[in-house]
Parts: sequence; C-alpha cells; structure tokens
Amino acid sequence: MATTQQTAVVATATGPESDEELALAAKLPDRFADESYKLFSRVDVKEPTDDEARRIRNKCLWRILPFLCIGYHLMYVDKQTLGSSAILGIMEDARLSSNQYNWLSSVFYFGYLVAEWPQNWALQKFPVAKWLAGNLVIWGGITLLHIPCQSFGSLFAVRLLLGLAEASIVPAFLLSMSMFFTYQEQAVLMPIMWSIGNASPITSGLLSYGVLWIETGSFAPWKWFMVVTGIITIIFGGLVYLFFPDSPLNATFLTYEERGQAILRIKENNSGIEQKQFKKYQFIEAIKDPKSWLFALHAWAQEMANGITNQYSLIINSFGFTVLQTTLLGTVTGAVSFVSLITAAFALNRTKNCRAWISVLAYIPASLSSIILLALPWSNRWGLIIGIWIRSTTGISYAIVMIWAANVSAGHTKKTTVIALYHIGYGLGNIISPQLFRPQWKPRYRPTWIILLVVAAILPATIVLFLRFYLNQENNRRDSLQSESQVIDNGLVETVKEDGTVETHIVDNNQLDLTDRENLKFRYVL
Repeated sequence: MATTQQTAVVATATGPESDEELALAAKLPDRFADESYKLFSRVDVKEPTDDEARRIRNKCLWRILPFLCIGYHLMYVDKQTLGSSAILGIMEDARLSSNQYNWLSSVFYFGYLVAEWPQNWALQKFPVAKWLAGNLVIWGGITLLHIPCQSFGSLFAVRLLLGLAEASIVPAFLLSMSMFFTYQEQAVLMPIMWSIGNASPITSGLLSYGVLWIETGSFAPWKWFMVVTGIITIIFGGLVYLFFPDSPLNATFLTYEERGQAILRIKENNSGIEQKQFKKYQFIEAIKDPKSWLFALHAWAQEMANGITNQYSLIINSFGFTVLQTTLLGTVTGAVSFVSLITAAFALNRTKNCRAWISVLAYIPASLSSIILLALPWSNRWGLIIGIWIRSTTGISYAIVMIWAANVSAGHTKKTTVIALYHIGYGLGNIISPQLFRPQWKPRYRPTWIILLVVAAILPATIVLFLRFYLNQENNRRDSLQSESQVIDNGLVETVKEDGTVETHIVDNNQLDLTDRENLKFRYVL
C-alpha cells in the first residue's frame, strides 16, 4: 500500500484503525472525489463552533435565500403570463379557441420535458449560478417574444422555447440549497421560498389590474404584461450572474476558512457538495431505485391539478365576475398559498421528520375543493370561488416533497438524476393537466373535479405515506447495522503524484461522493 496521509478534515474524525477496515472502506481516484476534497486537501479547517456555525448559516441565508425567493416568485409570475393574458385580450388578438389555449399551456411543458435531462447534465458540468443566469436572461427574452405573436402557431413556438429555458431553474435552486444548508434547514426554507413563489397571483393580479388602465392603441394590455415581466426577468438574470455563488467553494462572501466550515457545518447530511464528473453507475442506481420512481409518480399526480393555474382567471370570470373583479379576486389564491406555506414552514421548524404528515394534511383542503366544486349549485358563486381558493394549499406538498426527493438521494450524479426524474413527472402532469379543462365540460367541469380528487389528491397522499413507511424501514435496518459495528465511517482517496507514486488519503465518507445506498451512515429524512 502507498503511503497513507490524513487530510486536515480527517484529523477531526475517527478513521479506519485496522487493515480489515481499510480493506472494506470505499476507494476511488481523486478526480472522482467530491469537490470539497480539493478544498480540504489545501486548507486546514477546524469544525466550527456553535456560534461560528450560526454566523455562517446566517451569512448564507442573507446571501442565498433572497435570490431563491425572488427567483421562485418571478418563475411563477412568468408562468402565469398566459393565464393573465387570457383576460387581457390575447385570445381575441391571436384568434385562439379554448382548445388552442389549452395546448399553449401544455406545449410549455413539452419543452420543459425535452430539456430536463440536458439541463440537469449541464448543471453538473458547468458552474450552477452561471448556467442559471444564462437561462434566466434567455427566458426573459423569450417572454418578450410573445409580444409580436398574432397566431396560435407563433405562440406555440414561443411557449415551447420558454419551457426549454425554464427546465433549469428549479433543479439549479435545489442543488444550491443542498450545497449550503442542512436537510432540516432545507425542509423549512423550501416552503418559505414556495410561499413567496405561490404568492405570485397577488403580483400577477395587481399587475393585470394596472395594465388594464394603460391605453396605447393596438399595444394591448397583455403585451404590457409581457414587457414588464420579461424585462424584470432579464435584470434578475444579470444579478444572479454577478452575485449568486456557484457553491460554497467559491462563495466570495465567505473567507476561505468559512467556506470549509460551511461544508463541515452540513456534514450531518452525509452527502457531498458537488462533483463535476458524470458517474454512470450512479445514474443506473437512480434509475433502479424504486423511490426515484415513487417521487416521480408523486410529481405527476400532484401536477395533474396544475392546469388550474392558467384557468383561474377564466373560471372565476365564468362565475359572473367582471374582468376587473376577476383580476383582484385572483390575488386571494396567492394569499392562501402564502399563508399556508408559511404555516408549513413554521411547523417544519418546530418538528423533525414530519414531512410526510404535513404533506398529507395539505391534501385535505384539496380534496374538499373538488367536493365543493362538484356539490354546490352554480348560483352559489362565492362558495364555488372558495372551492377554487382552498386548493392552493397543495403548494405545501409540492414544496416539501420536491426537496424531500433531493434530500433522500446522495451522490451528485444520482441526485441530479432523481431531480430530473421528478421534473419529468412534473412535466408530464402539466402536459396532461390543461387538457382536463375541455370546452364540452364547461362551465361546471364535473369530470375534471372528479379526476383531480382521485388523481391529484388521494393518489399523491397515498404515495407520500408509503414513502415514509419504506424509508423508515430502511433507516431501522441501517441503525441495526450501525449497532453491530458494520458501518465504515471513512474511505480512501488515491492521488497520483508527479513522480508516479500513489498516495492514499483517509477521508470522511462525505468527501467521496457516495450514493445513499453506498454510504450506510446516510439516514433518510422523513
């Protein structure tokens, strides 16, 4: 065996103490190690004290969280440009039928679906923040391209391109969160960010109300809506490029020592920070892992209801409200989302391993929504609109389960693959969902509400409960192995020196970019 040398981070850990343990430890070349290994091989970093960890966490919160919140909000405002434009004149200007309008909602997610794998591959190969910034600028530019469109065909092409650009946004945010925060922190931060994102109907409603008062002849109000949202998105993309960090390793708001401590602060995740090499075996493991497909199935089922996003204005308007009333009443949906998600974040902050229970509770109002919309008479328009509003609580489940899927997947290639699979399910659900609002089912849409009750409320709730049971059983199995001393804490990284000799370093498993199945120290959050 070549000379064994401990890195600074290993000095604080308990390494293998016998040849038998060394033989069982994971071993890999340094180019396949986690990016954090490169930092710890150059910088001597001590584990942060509680005060230091708190200070670093707060620095990360103030620098990372605002970008994520604004990004989510803009993403949802931009998604709602079509829905808002529906009552601002786009259907008349582009001579759209109801079926064509539904297809414009679906085609966005065709683009999203096609781009999901390439975008996740690019996020692994290239700096996350820079790739995100480029896609945001392109996205804003494509939003502006809606303005000259005067037909279904031109809008179809633009909506497809918009989906291609947006496919990178959520995966990039998830990867950024996983690099800077513990799993418990992520569980709290995700609903907070989603509350800001899902509050977008407030922005969209007020903006729609405002542009209705702009009189510029043939330049219709919906075009002004596109101008405002497109320009803001481009500006935000520039700010992301300049100020958003790619990872803790190059976070300029942290000193070199704090960068190492930021990584050590989240070591309880038992997962690495980043790895730029695509690992085929991790990709295959993700594809074969049943929980990957359960999360993808949940995303599909959950998003079967998301077609409502582009139908809110039309449905509320159909209850007998004027266009001005509809734009203002649509803001309540955002308020319900904001309050429910903030409540979920508070609950997650006060509890541990309660993701599944809180997610299931959020599906109860969604179920009641379908029942109300099926049972109440058409004359009870305020009761019907309440049925529309309370469905917004499903944002809780979406936010929690999406970050849960990332949290229970370790190994950078495996994590990006699971995120991609989740968003493929997301895209498929959103492609189908607008087609549930068929013209012949107007105005009550009874078949729609029945489908959403079963597929978008009962089914995803059942999947969440099964996932919790499945992952809890695996945690119990690993606890048994740990108690029998069958779990190795550290592994080996081999470096070939200039003279051709091989030097072996004993490092913590977190620096090895192991998958959750390889690293038996890994515990699944529930």
